[in-house]
Amino acid sequence: MDRRKFLISTGGVAVAAAASTAVGAEATAPGSGARSAQPDATVLRFAMPWADRPQGPADSARRLAQRFEAMTGGRYRLELVASSDDADLLHGSAYDLARHHPAFAYFAGLPGPAGLAAGDFAHWLAVGGGQMLWDDLAADYGWKPLAAGHLGHAPPIWSRAPIASLADLAGQPLAIDGLGADAARALGADVHPLAPDAAVLALEDGTVRGAEMGGLLTSLGLGAARVAKFATGHGLTGSGTALALHVRRDVWERMAPEDQSVLAAAAEQEFHASVAEARAHERLARDTLATAFGVTFTPWPADIAGALDRVAEATIAHVAGYDARAARIDQSYMAFRSAVSGSAAPRRVHSAGRAIS
Repeated sequence: MDRRKFLISTGGVAVAAAASTAVGAEATAPGSGARSAQPDATVLRFAMPWADRPQGPADSARRLAQRFEAMTGGRYRLELVASSDDADLLHGSAYDLARHHPAFAYFAGLPGPAGLAAGDFAHWLAVGGGQMLWDDLAADYGWKPLAAGHLGHAPPIWSRAPIASLADLAGQPLAIDGLGADAARALGADVHPLAPDAAVLALEDGTVRGAEMGGLLTSLGLGAARVAKFATGHGLTGSGTALALHVRRDVWERMAPEDQSVLAAAAEQEFHASVAEARAHERLARDTLATAFGVTFTPWPADIAGALDRVAEATIAHVAGYDARAARIDQSYMAFRSAVSGSAAPRRVHSAGRAIS
């Protein structure tokens, strides 16, 4: 479905009109770009966990795929497959690999106020050593990672009923992914780790009472306001979630260096395009959600805001103490965050009891 028609039909006329000029041509399915694939094109199998929607992470994934095909002049064709087990390329977030090592969370998004804003995250990867640390971690599990998108800054908690205090979270089922899920558990919630589009469905069928599903433009596209009229706070994952393109290491190493550079450039362009799109349309999305859908926006209640700061830091410290590799990633991340924000880097203690930052 055309994402502009979708947004127009749901009341986001201004958002859609601006978005169409901000990001260029419509994103289409892999393999259907403006330039046809060559007869002897290299076929790469491409998988994503997202439902096929006109706006949000699936749209970003298809846009990236189309861009890579066009940039290689049709020498590559990306074929969408259903199972990640059969895929050469996976679009998702670094959280998808957290089952292997919890430090992958640093490359997706940290809870509370500790997360890097999208631009600063990209800068950490580019000049702060973040990409080398990410490459090193992911290589052990057979992947080459690339930043490839962003779900938007300060995602609220969507709910059907107001959230006025910590008591409203106690024992309540919430759909939160990543380390934000651990922070929510520490606040007393019953957490269901779900991807954004799955969170909308769970909120709709009553499986959960609240859900975090991305920034306002992402939430609008996913249909959050169809099922919930209250948007509270500025995100358990305060700076939002970065999206990643994971390339199987053997596939990456078979690619010519120039093709590696092209794929990395396509992913980088999509990262910046998604960040720009969300930033440019944040106010328009908020106005549309409030006026066309009757959404009520409220800040975090004071007791939740204070508790979130504490539990988020404890959650991150626990991951940083997982092993020496996690400690190095944490030290690099927090040192860069301190350098760009002026905030003091937290002091950590590794298992031998020596401070590491």
